[in-house]
Amino acid sequence: MNSPNLDKQAMRKNFRSRRTALSPDVKIRAHEQIAGHLLKFLANRPSLRRIAAYLASPDEVDLHPWIDMAWDAGIQIYAPVLSAIPGHMAFYAYNPSTVLRQGRFKLREPAVGSSDNPVDPSNLDFALLPLLAFDAHGHRLGMGGGYYDRYFAQANQRPMIIGVGYDVQQAEDTLPTEPWDVHLDGVVTETGFHLFHA
Repeated sequence: MNSPNLDKQAMRKNFRSRRTALSPDVKIRAHEQIAGHLLKFLANRPSLRRIAAYLASPDEVDLHPWIDMAWDAGIQIYAPVLSAIPGHMAFYAYNPSTVLRQGRFKLREPAVGSSDNPVDPSNLDFALLPLLAFDAHGHRLGMGGGYYDRYFAQANQRPMIIGVGYDVQQAEDTLPTEPWDVHLDGVVTETGFHLFHA
C-alpha cells in the first residue's frame, strides 16, 4: 500500500506538469482574467483592505496585474518573507517602492531589515495563496513545505483565505489532507471565483 507522502509526491508531479504545459499566451490571458475576478470580488467588499499576496515563481499565477490595480485602489499588500528557521515565514508591507531580493528557494521577497516589522496574521483581512492543486471541497495541495499552514495556525482570527490557480489545477477527486492543512474559503481561476462556504 502506498504511503500518503508518496501519493502526494505523485500528485505534485502530476499537477506541476499540468501547470507547466500551459502556453505563455494562455497564462498571460489567465492572469488578466484572474485580476478582473479579484477586482470585482473585492470591489463589493470594501472592508477587505489588508491583503496577503505572494510574488509568483515562474509557473505560478502572476498576481501583479491585480496588485497594480490594488495599489491604485489604496489596498495595502503584504508579501511573504521566508525565515531562516525552516518552515516559517512572515508577511511584510509591499508597495511600489519596495526593494526586492532573492530569498530562499530563489523566491522574490521584500528586502526587509532588522527594523522592519511583519504584519500580525490576525490583522490581515484577506489572503491569496499559491497552490499546485485544489478540489471541490476547499482542500489545497501546496509544495509540501507547510509554510502557510504554520503561518495561519498562529492567527487568533484568520483572514479569508483564497487559493489562486489555473482551471487545470482542479483535482477530479478529493485531495488527501492532514489536520493542520489550511482549508480554503474559496478559489479564483481564469474562469471565475468560487466560494466553498457562504
